[in-house]
Amino acid sequence: MPSTLLGLVLLVVCLVPGFVYAATRDLRVPERTSSAFRETTRVVLASLAFDAMALAAFAVARTAAPDVTPDTGRLVREGLGYVREDYARLTLWCCALLVLAAGAALAAARLLPRGPGPLSVESSWWLLFGRYPEQAGAACTYVGCELVDGSYLAGVLKHFAHQAEETGDRELALAPPLEYRPHAGAPARPLTGHQLVSVSARQIRFLTVTYLDRIPPPETSPPSGH
Repeated sequence: MPSTLLGLVLLVVCLVPGFVYAATRDLRVPERTSSAFRETTRVVLASLAFDAMALAAFAVARTAAPDVTPDTGRLVREGLGYVREDYARLTLWCCALLVLAAGAALAAARLLPRGPGPLSVESSWWLLFGRYPEQAGAACTYVGCELVDGSYLAGVLKHFAHQAEETGDRELALAPPLEYRPHAGAPARPLTGHQLVSVSARQIRFLTVTYLDRIPPPETSPPSGH
C-alpha cells in the first residue's frame, strides 16, 4: 500500500480504468458475486491492460510530436523539479491519458462478447428476462407467476431486479394486459384498472415465460391463459 497521500492518489487514478470496465460489465451482464480476491484481481488486471494501452498511445504521440508532449526523460531525471516547472502540460496529458484509458475500458466492456462455454454464472432472471429475449428478437416478455398460495398472476414484464444474487428479496413488475386467478381451480380472468403489479420472488412458486414479437395493447386479452 502507498505510504504517502500522493502515492495513494496515483494508485486510485491508475485503477480507474479497471473499475470502469468491471462496473460497466456488471451493469451489462450481471453475475453472481465473486470473492473479493477475484474482483480485485479483475480490476487490477484490467487497469494494467488499459493503462498500458494509454501509455503506448502516449509513446506514439511523444515520438510524433515531442514538442507538445511532456519530456519523460526530464521527468525521470529531475522528478518534482520538472513537475513544478511544467505542471500544466503534465496535468493536461495525465487527464487526457486517464480519459483515454477509461474510455477504452468502457468501450471494451460494452462491445466485447462473453467467452463461449456451457457453464454460466449469470442470474437466471437475467437470462430469462434479458439475454434470451434479446436472442429471440422479442419485443416484450409475457410472464406468468404461479404463487405459493396457489394464485396466479401474469402480465407483460415491465421491470425486474438486476441484482446478481438470486434471493427472495428480488421483485419484478408486470404491466397490462394482466391476468389473475385467485386460487387453484378458479378460472383466470383479466385484471383491469391497474397500471403495474409488483411480485416478490419470495411468493413465486414457478414462472412461465413467453417472448412476443409485438407489445400487446393494455386493453386486449392476455396472450395466454392458465
